[in-house]
Amino acid sequence: MQTRKWCDVLRLSAWALTATIVFVIAVAETAMGASDDTDKNWKAKWEKVLRDAKTEGKVVVLGPPLQDVRPSLMSAFKKSFPDISLEYQTADFGSLILKLRAEMAKGKASIDVVLGGTQPLQHKDILAPLHERLILPDAKDPAKWQSSLGQGLRFNDREQKFVLQTSEWVSGYVLVNSRNVDPATITSWKDLLKPQWKGKIAAHDPRGAGTGQSVASYLLVKFGSKFIVDLYKGQEVVLTRDYAQVADWIAQEKYSVGIAQTADRIEELRKEGISLKAFSLLDAPGQLSGGFSVISLLQGVQHPNAATVFLNWFLTREGQLAFQKPLVYPSLRVDVPRDFVPDYTIPKPGLEYTDTYGEDFIPTRQKLAAEVRDLLGR
Repeated sequence: MQTRKWCDVLRLSAWALTATIVFVIAVAETAMGASDDTDKNWKAKWEKVLRDAKTEGKVVVLGPPLQDVRPSLMSAFKKSFPDISLEYQTADFGSLILKLRAEMAKGKASIDVVLGGTQPLQHKDILAPLHERLILPDAKDPAKWQSSLGQGLRFNDREQKFVLQTSEWVSGYVLVNSRNVDPATITSWKDLLKPQWKGKIAAHDPRGAGTGQSVASYLLVKFGSKFIVDLYKGQEVVLTRDYAQVADWIAQEKYSVGIAQTADRIEELRKEGISLKAFSLLDAPGQLSGGFSVISLLQGVQHPNAATVFLNWFLTREGQLAFQKPLVYPSLRVDVPRDFVPDYTIPKPGLEYTDTYGEDFIPTRQKLAAEVRDLLGR
């Protein structure tokens, strides 16, 4: 009797195993079929978008006001899509909001794509979702992207669909010309309060949006309002809104220390043989910035298909290299080389950096920016 029961159990187990194997094979075949269908679907979708984009004729991109970015993007995009022209404009996105909203109401927005910082996070209602516009498998493959948040595309908005960051680097270093300043004489931010630096420091203006405000806000968090006043006012820091001016002044030895200078101009001058030295200070090693690497698409645009083509191309290796190299940014795409990226912008293991580009940080950023303006005057 016992033997018969065991035989029944074994027969049932064998049947269950066979059924499981058949089920697994069926699921696998279905998945493979779905994969084939998906492969065919994206290709057909991409071909249609390309045809419609060629009919539209152009894409209008609002990008950073840095001289080498425009020709690099335009040349690379034209090589890939000779039938779609790239019109590149520069302006502050925030200053265009009222104009863009009026244009969108008529379905005729004059800008299709925005490349910049975090400002679009404050106007998500006029942004287009990106996921349905991401068509090329190579562009959206999670394995191709890696940030401090992990593997995959890095979206900055809470919904994870409107605002996409493509670079991540350290902002908040100081700059000197080692021909007239020994870097070893500055080991902390508080060293800049010494009498010897009074009237000899230049910075990107922290009273308006941009790198200067970002760095000053970071220092406000680290050291408090008294430090901000003592540094910028007490040390008579000279301010400029020109992104290249700080590095030029340090190169000319007109000033001794630079604050909030973007790396692209520093590296241009270093190639000319000027002994510029940029470095982080351990009492506040810096913050993680996305710079101008954030991409968004607008609603109600005149060239939606051309904007989709640009988005997908921008996220390929070629698109990332064309954009990040002139800015000397490290792309979050893992197959883009970093041999042109300066070491002082690469996060160092063991140091704690503040991430300032997520939407949750925006209220803090706005509060800090307002406090900086109040402390330094408008």
